[in-house]
Amino acid sequence: MTKIRIGVIGAGLIGRKHLRKLAEHGDYELAGIADVNAEQVAAEQPGARVFADYRRLLDEARPEAVIIASPNQLHAENGIACARAGIHILIEKPVTDTLETAAGLIAEVRKAGIRSLVGHHRRHHRQVKALKALLGEGRIGDVVGVSAIWATHKPADYFKAAPWRSQAGGGPILINLIHEIDFLRFAVGEIVAVEAIAANRQRGFAVEDTAAALLEFENGALGTFFLSDCAVTPWTMEQGLGEAPEFPFSGQSSYRLMGRRGAIEFPSLDQWTQEGGAQDWNRPIQAQANHAASIDPYVAQLDHFRDVVRGVTPSLQPVEDGARSLLVTLAIAEAATARRRIDLRERYAALGQGEQATT
Repeated sequence: MTKIRIGVIGAGLIGRKHLRKLAEHGDYELAGIADVNAEQVAAEQPGARVFADYRRLLDEARPEAVIIASPNQLHAENGIACARAGIHILIEKPVTDTLETAAGLIAEVRKAGIRSLVGHHRRHHRQVKALKALLGEGRIGDVVGVSAIWATHKPADYFKAAPWRSQAGGGPILINLIHEIDFLRFAVGEIVAVEAIAANRQRGFAVEDTAAALLEFENGALGTFFLSDCAVTPWTMEQGLGEAPEFPFSGQSSYRLMGRRGAIEFPSLDQWTQEGGAQDWNRPIQAQANHAASIDPYVAQLDHFRDVVRGVTPSLQPVEDGARSLLVTLAIAEAATARRRIDLRERYAALGQGEQATT
């Protein structure tokens, strides 16, 4: 079958990761790369066509599909240009930087009829798919609640390398929590209301270093989430899955999902049920191991995008869905500042109409 001619916009940290995976993937042919640091990228990618302006990549290289890995504030502009050129997109998360720009991108993608995939790569882990299947089978009954942690200690060099990380918008809510919110939406169900509180007492930066959120799911489940980038723990998804070399593998579960008939830890997938399927606190609770093989989620994501581009399968996460994960995360940041509960249903409806809710 003919290879898919693909371009990459943005050759920063995540863009380079995509380029490495593409080089090893037999179903893609690299049409070109666009990056403002064209000379440096050309030296790093010998033999590749490199453009300083992404519009030249679209016009001259004429890719069938593009991976957008540019800075967040450029996602909408890049995606809209691709849509108008009839080019399918894999757009890194967050889908855009604001709900206004997300609504504009959604409208253009719909108008052009192109296929889209948002790069929340965790949806492609086999452990995540196994969890979703176990919940779908009713292994723990109706989900009652979720208790989750993402806590690690970012070193001082992390902030020195990019000073914006110590300013508003650079904290763990908008950088890290969005991954977790997308995972929860995918595995458990839609989130319809949030509350939150945040603090910056540990580092004293202008942005939070610690936060706690309350989540209400459409299916009636409730959730708590503790988030910190200044606490030493083994409890992050990255450490539990071993998905990134920056996070040494711990194998520890950072999620506990509790249901009417049992509970599941994630990512270990250990399942807890009472003897004989009872629902009685006087009966012993027994553990059962479930297993799912580890894979490279970025390769699996490219496999899925290939099938999306070819029309073999619907997208696991089109831009409309990625915008909903952005909406929830932004609402948590807002709730932490306003110290109030925020119902998200009207905002979802407004986003679906291509508008941002103002209430």
